[in-house]
Amino acid sequence: MIESLSDVSVSIVTFNNADVLKERLDILLPIFKISQVTNIFIIDNYSTDGTEDILKQISEDEPQLKIILLDSNKGFGYGHNQAIKQTNSQYHIVMNLDTTPKQESLIRNMVLYMDRRQDINMLSPLVLFPDGNIQRLTRNEPTVFDLVIRFLGPNWFKKRQAKFVHFDDGYDHEQRILNATGSFMFLRTETLQNIGGFDERYFLYMEDTDLTKKVNQVGNAVFSPDFEVVHEWQRGNHSISGARFMIISMVKYFNKWGWNLW
Repeated sequence: MIESLSDVSVSIVTFNNADVLKERLDILLPIFKISQVTNIFIIDNYSTDGTEDILKQISEDEPQLKIILLDSNKGFGYGHNQAIKQTNSQYHIVMNLDTTPKQESLIRNMVLYMDRRQDINMLSPLVLFPDGNIQRLTRNEPTVFDLVIRFLGPNWFKKRQAKFVHFDDGYDHEQRILNATGSFMFLRTETLQNIGGFDERYFLYMEDTDLTKKVNQVGNAVFSPDFEVVHEWQRGNHSISGARFMIISMVKYFNKWGWNLW
């Protein structure tokens, strides 16, 4: 069980989220408090829409919030690393602002599970769309071919795409995961800090894939359907700018880990 108020910390990176920020924190903060999460890091990547003012106002009434205001936007991984470097918790949660634990007790239950399972370094939950459908995020380690055909759309090489996301066998039982989603990651802080957190060379995309690979090199990243979160998934890589960031990150990933073509 959670023995002290510092055993679990959370980091959320924001960027120009002023329109939804208060609404989302009104939902998330009570859930964090139930599980005695008091180290809640909100890292703002130099927003220009008034996010900073909203965060400062909310933090006046929520002392457990640790607001980190950056003077430039260096990306998702860089933002989370600012919290990862500071926390002294036993466990750390990397999550998106638009992700919600389905059960109020989810974080506490994950702590109890990880306390029992010392062989697990990262725990990845079942991720659902708001309508309850499963987001197919139990993915294989990517090859160049796998990522290219995903750009083409779901009707290209359907069997290969289904295999990549373990469509038939990836969501009803616990299993090792090779490519976890950064929308919600539950990690042992010691492991996270020992591997250096996120690789900051990725501005956006592939940083979660890279982190999963690093965790699996020193331990085990595991998916379990017993824990569920809801994620309002934004398909930013379908835009021109999103696709550009994705391609840049793909090149960086394969330059780092090797160009596995097929």
